[in-house]
Amino acid sequence: MKTVHTVQELNMSSKTAVAIGYFDGMHLGHQKLVGGMVRYAEEKELIPVLLTFDMSSFRAEGKGGKDLFPRERTIELAEEIGVEIFAEIPFDSIHDMSPDTFCDEILYGETHLNAEVVFCGMDFRFGKDRAGSVIELRELGETRGFSVTAVDEVIIDGEVISTSRIKRYLEEGNIEKVNLMLGTPYSVSGEVVHGNHLAKGMGFPTANVHMHPDMVSPKKGVYLTQTIIGDKVYRSITNIGTRPTVTNDVISTAETHIIDFRGNLYGKEIKLLFYEFMRPEQKFDSIETLVNTVLENIQYARRAGI
Repeated sequence: MKTVHTVQELNMSSKTAVAIGYFDGMHLGHQKLVGGMVRYAEEKELIPVLLTFDMSSFRAEGKGGKDLFPRERTIELAEEIGVEIFAEIPFDSIHDMSPDTFCDEILYGETHLNAEVVFCGMDFRFGKDRAGSVIELRELGETRGFSVTAVDEVIIDGEVISTSRIKRYLEEGNIEKVNLMLGTPYSVSGEVVHGNHLAKGMGFPTANVHMHPDMVSPKKGVYLTQTIIGDKVYRSITNIGTRPTVTNDVISTAETHIIDFRGNLYGKEIKLLFYEFMRPEQKFDSIETLVNTVLENIQYARRAGI
C-alpha cells in the first residue's frame, strides 16, 4: 500500500474510488464503509483510496481531542481490507476550503484524486466550518462527474457505533463494549521500558509500556489481558495507572504481569489485548494486602477462558 501525505501528491491519472473520513480506530462502522469502497473498486476496476487527515498541527496548538489509537493501526487495517493508497493530508491545508474548492482541489480531476465515486458516512461534513453535507457533496459530484455513496451507520445493542462512544466506554472501563464495537480486542502496543522493579521484588515481575500521551487511556485499574511477544501469546494481567500504593508517579503506564513467561523484554515491542476490567486502581493499606490481591488476580487470569 502506498501512503501520501500532501495535497500535491494527490495526482491520479487513473480513476479512483475514495473512502473519506477520519477513521480513528477503524471500528466496525469504518470497516463497513472502507470495505464497501474496496469491493466497489474491485468490481469497477478502480484504484481504492482512503482519504483522511493529519491533525497534528492542530494538536500542537492545543486544539482537538485525543485519538483512540495511533495512526499506524488505521494504516494496518486499511491495508488488510484492500486499500491501495492511504492519503493522509494535513488538516490545516484544507480546513479553510469551501465545499466547492475541496471538491475541485482534492476529489476531482486527474491532477488530484480523480474520484469516480466517493464513499462517506451519512453524517459526513466537509469544507470550512463544516459547511458541506452529503447532499451538497452529491450535488457537487453531479457537476464534476463523481457519484457519492453514503454508508449507513452500524448499530449494535441499539447503539450506533462511533469513535466518541468507544472512547467513553474505554474511559468507563467497559472493555466488553469497546471490543464489541471495534470488532477486535482493544490493544496497546509499545516498547518495554524500565520501571522501578518493585513488582519483581514482590515476586511477580512486570513489563512496563508507557501510554501514548495523545491517545485516550482506559480507565485506571487492572485488566484481564493477553500479551503478544513475537508469535507467542500469553495470559496476563495489566494495571493501567500510576501504582499509588508503591509510587508517586503521575504518568500512566501499562504494567503487565505475563503469566508463565521468563525472559528479558527490555527494549522489545509487545502488544497487549484487553478483555475484562477486573478492579479499579486503589491504594492498599499495606504491601502484603497488595501482594495478596495481585496473586488472586493472577489465579483468576489462569482460570479465565481467553
